Amino acid sequence: MQKLLRRTALVKKQAARKAVASQGKSDSDDRKLRLNEQKLINLSVRHDTRAARFARREDWLLGPLASKRDAGGLQETYGTLDARRLRGVDKAKSQIKDWGIVEGDRVVVIQDGHREKGKIGKVREVRKEAEECFVTGLNRADVAIPDYLLLNEVDKTPVRPYEVPIPLSSVRLVAPLPQPETGALRDVVIQELRLKKTNYAQLSGDDPPTRFIAGVKPAIPIPYPDKEPEEFEDHDIDTLRIEVEERTFIPTLFQPPMPAGIIDELRNKYSKFRDRHDDAFIAKKMEEDRITEERKRSIRKMDTPLKELHRKERAERKAKGKPVVSEEVLAHIGELMAKNAVSDASSQSAMA
Repeated sequence: MQKLLRRTALVKKQAARKAVASQGKSDSDDRKLRLNEQKLINLSVRHDTRAARFARREDWLLGPLASKRDAGGLQETYGTLDARRLRGVDKAKSQIKDWGIVEGDRVVVIQDGHREKGKIGKVREVRKEAEECFVTGLNRADVAIPDYLLLNEVDKTPVRPYEVPIPLSSVRLVAPLPQPETGALRDVVIQELRLKKTNYAQLSGDDPPTRFIAGVKPAIPIPYPDKEPEEFEDHDIDTLRIEVEERTFIPTLFQPPMPAGIIDELRNKYSKFRDRHDDAFIAKKMEEDRITEERKRSIRKMDTPLKELHRKERAERKAKGKPVVSEEVLAHIGELMAKNAVSDASSQSAMA
């Protein structure tokens, strides 16, 4: 039985090592994919920046003789944004920060140099993987729609206005808080939020953590925005609630809830990872271990006279215990040590 348990433990450790190696390879592939996506976005940004600088200089030098750029293939899409820049690159899981901003929150743009700085809007969508959000009515831009996306659509307009994502680090939550003096509600820009899990539902992940204003005592909780109730539409093929809640099985103590053989169908009976066994199997393995131990014990009885002598000598030495040094032996050892010390000192003086 111990051999079987040891084999199961070794197999589990090996599987865990393989899982770690596989996860490392998966993380490496995801990192390469993120780098490639970021490279494409950076290439698009550099291309647009260079083209804008060249056009600005050419317009300044040529004046009314400058060429007309919104013509030909760019007649309808000139000056638009690449569709690939509508979403950022996902970050690694270890680098993702929870900013505490969710859909429905009111935020203000605080990034220096941003065209929407100081404006307040409502968050329409949050992409935690890329740490960015879409704010309704803010940071809108004309986006060129690729031709293959317009094939199955009624609206063939190649340019459409979309909201470009804003990094979560560039926005701050705006919440109505009462003034200490008057008690009237006033919009307050919260510089930093602190998240804390205060109950079992939050610890289990069913509910989001409670939001507090960082650095403020006593702690001021910031409630989440109210979610709109979901509307469900009934259909003729839906199962009635009375049928769903009807109890069709009542367990008893006289019979198991399912046949004994079903557990072997759900869980591989011969799996090398199995660590829970039937009583009959355990009894069989214990009997095998007992027979093996008896065989080893019977082999020990077939010792040679030399082995029996060695065993007898070991038993006698063990019965005597540790040897005790007498006072005479200690005195003799002290005399020898003093004599050796005197001889060593005389030899060193002779050499000097």
